[in-house]
Amino acid sequence: MSSFKKHLESQGKSKKTVEHYTSYVLDFISFLDRDNTPPESATGKEVMAYLQYLQRKGQQNKTRRIRLGVLKLFFDWQIKRQLRDDNPTSHLKIRGVHKQKLYPLLDGEQLERLHHEYQIPEADDPRARRNWFRAYRLNRVRNKVVLSLMIHQGLSTPEVNRLTTSDLRLKEGLIYIAGSRKTNERQLELKSKQIIELMEYAYEFRKQYLKYQSGKTDNLFLPVPAVGKAKVTAKDLTRLDWIWKGLSQDLRKQHPEFINFKQVRTSVITHWLKQYNLRQVQYMAGHKHVNSTESYLVNQLDDLKEDIDNFHPLA
Repeated sequence: MSSFKKHLESQGKSKKTVEHYTSYVLDFISFLDRDNTPPESATGKEVMAYLQYLQRKGQQNKTRRIRLGVLKLFFDWQIKRQLRDDNPTSHLKIRGVHKQKLYPLLDGEQLERLHHEYQIPEADDPRARRNWFRAYRLNRVRNKVVLSLMIHQGLSTPEVNRLTTSDLRLKEGLIYIAGSRKTNERQLELKSKQIIELMEYAYEFRKQYLKYQSGKTDNLFLPVPAVGKAKVTAKDLTRLDWIWKGLSQDLRKQHPEFINFKQVRTSVITHWLKQYNLRQVQYMAGHKHVNSTESYLVNQLDDLKEDIDNFHPLA
């Protein structure tokens, strides 16, 4: 099993996931040992018997579906190593596992409004003399740029936090998003209005944020210190909530339909699926596996059903 473990690790799976997947396969092999069946000779019949065995043990459909998915990986690995010619799980499915709609979708107009209606006060605002105003304005400048990247490029909150100044390729009209354990790297096109907005932020406003930092940093998006603090510490920079809590509250006040930023990303990816093919969307979303992208098709089908209900109420 050591080579199968290495195969899983090469796919970027976490140590905990590798341990779980390996234990699932070993359990299946133990089941086969009862009839002296080597895993290379296992057929769909043995897999079905194993799934029924798990059901008798009280495992729910959702759990058995996960186990079946691991066995698919295992048999694919065996094929790759020329230990077998077919995958006996390729046509097997666990019935009764319902995919839930990820989030209520925001349509294109609602997404645009999140960005467009997020206002930045002018420098000569009547509140400009108050001691909190400068930090407040800087926060909103940064937040508006962040919103633009989430709505047009579908960035997740961790990806925004990891962006650095070198990730901006403004001359080429591109932005680079580094990969992680969960996502692939990618390079996405910026809209023309975003390039201007990002140039203004990166070359003008970011200098003002740097005055508040206690050390050097190449983070693209920076916090300003809380009221009563003179500087932002290195610890502040590692916090994942330095932007999102306040921005979420602002958006919910103005847009009751807004739930959270996962809803925004879900909406963006679902809209992409209406415009581009599955592999293109997989790349744009940074998904390591195409089935992650396919899961968003649930939302697309729900949208289609809603359209049918609206236009054909008797359908």
